[in-house]
Amino acid sequence: MNDPVLEISNLTKKYGNFVAVDGFNLKLQQGTVHGLVGPNGAGKSTMLSIISGLRRKTSGAINFGLPRKEIMLMPDTPDFFGFLTARQIVDLARSPFLLNISEEQIEKVIDAVGLSNSIDLKVKGFSRGMKQRLGLATTIISQPKLILLDEPCSALDPIGRYDVLEIVTKLKENSTILFSTHILSDVETVCDSVTVVDHGKTLYEGTVSGISDGKKSFEDAVIELLRPKKEL
Repeated sequence: MNDPVLEISNLTKKYGNFVAVDGFNLKLQQGTVHGLVGPNGAGKSTMLSIISGLRRKTSGAINFGLPRKEIMLMPDTPDFFGFLTARQIVDLARSPFLLNISEEQIEKVIDAVGLSNSIDLKVKGFSRGMKQRLGLATTIISQPKLILLDEPCSALDPIGRYDVLEIVTKLKENSTILFSTHILSDVETVCDSVTVVDHGKTLYEGTVSGISDGKKSFEDAVIELLRPKKEL
């Protein structure tokens, strides 16, 4: 078997006495899609930001099987300079990599995320859902080998969610993908494997089919994890 694209061992992140990530382990093989499932505050965004180098870990090890320049992160709430157009934003996203990307390729990527009709509009008029789509375009324009997606379907309507999941499926042909979500059905649609986390701890790690394999203890854990809390 090939060496993993990403291998994480006992990753821990503390803020004083608060443990945001508690001994997280993960191994990703090339060409796979792995989901991080958990409610808000579970530690998913913290994990992705540490992997991408935006935050420092407290302890543990992160090893990559590829150069850092081939890793891209899409944050959960991407934002952009409002005076620029979608075309200009995507063009800027490829600039740091000195990529020889044609205007046709830029238009193709923007079309793939469903923004072709807004390609020359200024971003200041974009809805949050449109910014999510643009964030995905800026992430994939450089054709990274490891893609980190933090809630990529956030703020999208059902059609938009379907479109993004279709894109993720296609990206699997050339990239390895790690993405977080609090929606279990998204993981069941596109992922090969999954980690369920809560309060920084791993509740389950394995195949997607294992989620519904009839193990009562795990079913109870997922139900409790995903159950909305009642307002007092």
